Amino acid sequence: MSTKKNSFKIFSIICILTLAACSSHVAEISGTSKFSSLQSDKTKYIYHNVKFGDTLWSLSEKYYNNPYYWPNIFKNNADRIYDADLILPGQSIIIYSNISIDSKRKAESHARSRGLWVVGYREELDIKFLEINQ
Repeated sequence: MSTKKNSFKIFSIICILTLAACSSHVAEISGTSKFSSLQSDKTKYIYHNVKFGDTLWSLSEKYYNNPYYWPNIFKNNADRIYDADLILPGQSIIIYSNISIDSKRKAESHARSRGLWVVGYREELDIKFLEINQ
């Protein structure tokens, strides 16, 4: 029993000495900080769950009032959508509400010059659009 008491005393002394050694090297903190320093997220978006019959064209028409802006949806969801011609029911995609005028212009230009759609294949022009507009 005395061994346990002695061990506890030794352990307690070591803990106290360690804490005392650590506390002697504490530096004073100076400066100020606002608790409200978190910035609000200025990029507003919604998640859209794809339903049967949805296309990027129809979603662009619904959310942007212009079907030619669909490349913006494709670009913002390139990690979720492999082929712009094929979105599947149940997929959850992000639709940003505020896209820049430059992005709209580039998207419309791409949509008008893209050419034929082939389901299940990522077209070269789509790949170039994603690479250029990263």
